[in-house]
Formats: sequence, structure tokens, C-alpha cells
Amino acid sequence: MNTSAWLYFDSSKLRDNVGRLQRLCRRRGVELAAVVKAGCGWSEIARAALEGGCGMLADSRLDNLARIQQSGIRAPSMLLRLPAPSQAEAVVRLCDISLNSELESIRALNAAAQRLGRRHRVLLMVELGDRREGILPDRLPALIEALQPLQAIEVAGIGTNLGCLGGIRTTVDKLSELVGLARRVERLLGHELEYVSGGNSGSLPLLLEGRLPAGINHLRIGFSMLLGRDPYTDEPLPGLHTDVFALEAELIEVQTKHSLPDGEVVLDAFGQVPHFEDRGERRRGILSLGRLDTDLATLRPLDDGIGMIGASSDHLVVDLGPDLRYRVGDRLRFAPGYGALVQAMLSPYVEKCLDSPFQAADITSSMAVSSVASP
Repeated sequence: MNTSAWLYFDSSKLRDNVGRLQRLCRRRGVELAAVVKAGCGWSEIARAALEGGCGMLADSRLDNLARIQQSGIRAPSMLLRLPAPSQAEAVVRLCDISLNSELESIRALNAAAQRLGRRHRVLLMVELGDRREGILPDRLPALIEALQPLQAIEVAGIGTNLGCLGGIRTTVDKLSELVGLARRVERLLGHELEYVSGGNSGSLPLLLEGRLPAGINHLRIGFSMLLGRDPYTDEPLPGLHTDVFALEAELIEVQTKHSLPDGEVVLDAFGQVPHFEDRGERRRGILSLGRLDTDLATLRPLDDGIGMIGASSDHLVVDLGPDLRYRVGDRLRFAPGYGALVQAMLSPYVEKCLDSPFQAADITSSMAVSSVASP
């Protein structure tokens, strides 16, 4: 692979993060689902999560789940993104449980499950303020009634999602409302729900503080598992590694230039008008990394003396400061945030390396596009 950018993954640190989270959840009677969607189907990330003690994998993309299964991994799987009716057969084949809020989609899942001679489990998503997926609470009874004739569908639980669109914080009040709705659904169904899924990494601070409401018995954790940070503050969480991933790129130019462009400023290639601070002559570097490879807004240099200036499709420009040690061919290392991690995983121009700078992982075949209809 002809690359000059590398994403390093330390599987031992991810296993450790998962193990710590798993032990914490187990003490509180909570089941942990490891959200591996940022791995884009790379089986090594899923494998490390399972080796850390997690018993369920969760992803939002069927292609990712197919790649993981094609690598030989067998574990209970959850589809996070609401399934489209056109995907119903693939969902039933690939997933043990899926998140749902639409009756027509669940009917399509029921029909597919009947054709395949299977039962499919659904977790009903409830809208509690973030304004992404979820049925309004007062419509739950009608949905439960409409699901009764669907013989190939099992309502395994209810859940909610907060913080991803509206930025709504996960609070004791929000999750207590979910628990109350779960008890109401149980009365309508005539049996207990297996899962009351209290959201994502935004619920971890409540768990750590011992304030997670009784009755919440399932969490879907990805961000904090992978990055070791609180999603609301970006501060490190106690006992978790924050360096599971590192992104590295090679310096392809080192020059002293004025910090301000010279000439009429117009829209850049991405439709923005760039703004620069006048800092006089500065020693600047260009790295073999650009917007096609990663999200610059969530990328942090590990050397505090380096400043981010800007990027185009293929070039990242940095301020090297007064340090004269950097030369063309040197590599600079960065800590990726969630957006930077996902985009680097998606980029075919960034080489994915397992555990060591000297051990490159051949994931070409495992990340090739595959048919979602085949497990």
C-alpha cells in the first residue's frame, strides 16, 4: 500500500477498556453492548471488544456486521440504525435484535422472519427529547397493540437515544421516565422486558456516580469504550485508556513562510472563506493527510508545540513552532477524536496498523464491499 498516513490500533488497551466497563456494568446489573461502528467492519476491533468480556456487538451498518461475521466472529449482534423495510431480510439474517420505531418496518421484519423460519427480536425506541429516532411515549400503547398479531416478532425491550442530534444530556429524570415507560409496556405485554436500554456513552457518568436509575439494565457504549473519554466534556474517564488509537502522517514540506496569505481571499475548495491570524514569519509543515482522510476538527497533535493551521483535500498544514528538530520525512502523531477516527477508518488512503508501528494489518479483504444479505 503506497501510503504516508497510518492509523494505529492498540488492541490490548481496547480489551482493557472493555473489561473495566464490563466489570462496572456487571456490578450495577447492566449488560454492555459494545458499539463497534467506528471500526467500519474491521474484525480486530470487534474481536478485542469480545475478548475484553463484552457479550454483544452493536453496529449501525449491515455491511459492517456482515464483514465481522465473515471474519469468523460469532456473537449476539444488535443493529443500531432503524432498519429500512427494503433491508428486512438482511436484518433478520445478520442481526439478533434491531432498534425500531416504525410499525411498517417491523411488519417487514416479521414477513422476512416468517419466510426464513426465524423469530426476530426488536427493541422499541422512545423519543425523550433528542429528536432523532423514537416513537412518542403516548403512542406506545397503540404500537404494542399493533404488534400483537406479528408472530415472528418478539418485543425484547425498549430504549432511548440522547445526545447525538439535539445534544440533550442523559439525566436521571430522562432515564427514570424510560423505566416508567418500560413498566407500562410490560403491563401491556403481560411479561417482563429483557432490556431497558438506557442509551449510549452519555449514560456512563451516571453509572460511575452510582446514579443510574434502577431498572436500566442495558447500555450501548462506543465513544467512551474506544476513546476513554466523557462524550459531553471530552475529559478522560477514570481508569480508561485514551490512547487506543493514534493517527500518524509524514512531513512532506518544512518551510518558513508568512502566516498570512498574500492576495485576494476568496472561497476555498470547500466553500469556506478562510481566516488566519497574523503571527509573522512561522516555521510551517505540510503533512500527507487531508480532509479526504480525517476530520481535522477532532484531531489533536500529541506534541503540544504544534498548532493546526488548516487543510485541503490532501494536505494538512501545521505550525511547527520554534522547534527546529522536525525535518521532511519525519512523522507527526495525533490523537483522533471520534469524527477523526471514523473518517480515518473509512479512508482507503490511511493504512490501518494493529498493535505496533511495525505490524500493519491487512484489512483490504475484510473491509471490501460485501452483500448485506449474506451472513
